[in-house]
Amino acid sequence: MPESTLADTRPARQFLLIPGFMCDASLWKFMLPGLEQLGQVHFADLNEGNSIEDMATRLLPALPDKAIIIGFSLGGYVARHLAWLALQQGKAMSGMVLLNTSARASTADEDSKNRQQIKLLEHYPYKGQTMTALRRALHPERQDDDVMLAHLQAMSLALGKQVFLQQLSIIRADGHHELAGITCPALVVASKNDQMRSLTESEKLAHGLANARLRIIEDCGHMSPLEKAPELITTLHGWLQQHAI
Repeated sequence: MPESTLADTRPARQFLLIPGFMCDASLWKFMLPGLEQLGQVHFADLNEGNSIEDMATRLLPALPDKAIIIGFSLGGYVARHLAWLALQQGKAMSGMVLLNTSARASTADEDSKNRQQIKLLEHYPYKGQTMTALRRALHPERQDDDVMLAHLQAMSLALGKQVFLQQLSIIRADGHHELAGITCPALVVASKNDQMRSLTESEKLAHGLANARLRIIEDCGHMSPLEKAPELITTLHGWLQQHAI
């Protein structure tokens, strides 16, 4: 049988996309055309749950068979625990892609600042994230990009105050102890100019996983799905081919 015919009989890859803090499905808008050429896309959200564990447990029943989970930032924390849960329950996983994320715990300073923001919102109206926070998420050369900033703020406003409070209240526990139990192929992507997640965190994450490759993107801030979508698709495609997924 010709190879092309064999390829046509394979089931489509199943991608589950998990966004980050105060991000919705539009986070993936620039990656979506490329992802849809590679497989079938399913969108998750982080709009419910008071912990990483709660969020992952909520997503587990809808996880496609032999899924490839792609998690960004906070969604990467959830993706890791979701993959761990799935494998603990004997559910087949084809792979996991972690973008601009970590397995380290929240620091006391981070938790304190989050509590301060929560308290402020008891007295002031929610107007989305601050421009300072949005700029910090981008590469220094894109921090005055009005289109990109408007996109980030639109997601923040669309999700609203309750989701902001819910996600801000989450305390991220250290997850390094789970990494060795995640045996499916994994791709860890870090950005050279990420001001929110360090390269050291990404290296530790990749080294802790049983079967991971680390890819570092140049000239990119934290928001790699928006800043470097074509490069991410190329990297993802190469990784899928490497592992025959």
